[in-house]
Amino acid sequence: MSSIAKPSPSRQHGRPARPLNCSIFITDIVGYSDPRRDDHDRMVLRSTLSRILTDAFVESGLAWRRCRHQDRGDGLLTVVPPTLSTSILIDPLLPLLGESIHRHNRGALDQLQIRLRSALHVGPVLLGDTGYPNASVIQAARMLDSDSLRCTLDGNDHTFATMVSSYVYENVARHMRGAVTPDAFRRTWYQAGSAPATSWIYVSRMTDEGGWQ
Repeated sequence: MSSIAKPSPSRQHGRPARPLNCSIFITDIVGYSDPRRDDHDRMVLRSTLSRILTDAFVESGLAWRRCRHQDRGDGLLTVVPPTLSTSILIDPLLPLLGESIHRHNRGALDQLQIRLRSALHVGPVLLGDTGYPNASVIQAARMLDSDSLRCTLDGNDHTFATMVSSYVYENVARHMRGAVTPDAFRRTWYQAGSAPATSWIYVSRMTDEGGWQ
């Protein structure tokens, strides 16, 4: 008895699927290709980052398996379905990630210490089988690679910084009143193709009370 193949996510009922408005969270380990690290070190770093991200997502109430993940070698691209609130990717996720990285680094060898950059954007994503060609994903990648985000972790002891798009800040972060508040972000700019774009940077820090922001 032959089985009937299910239609591809990129095409349903003979019609091309339409992009969904998803949260896009993308990470990158700083200095991943540093010559002081060997292949074994990088394998450990990849495994550690995967564990930290998975645990933080689950603890935040974000179903890891409901999200789509694409390995970028030195980080991960995660597309969060529109049924999961973008606000959770800010609070409690960002403080949890900051705390987890700090906890890992306390007991790790120098070459296995993690410093992490991430970017958060919201926009249309086509959830097909051929990657993510959408402009919103390209924008998130440009934020992650921006000079302003890179410089945030240069020459200091910060271990985790996140850039959120202007859309995410204005519609989500600016209205938050929990562990992460709007004043935890500073305004900056990055190059979006040939034009500058506004964005906001969050740096994870321990508070005076011993908690994480």
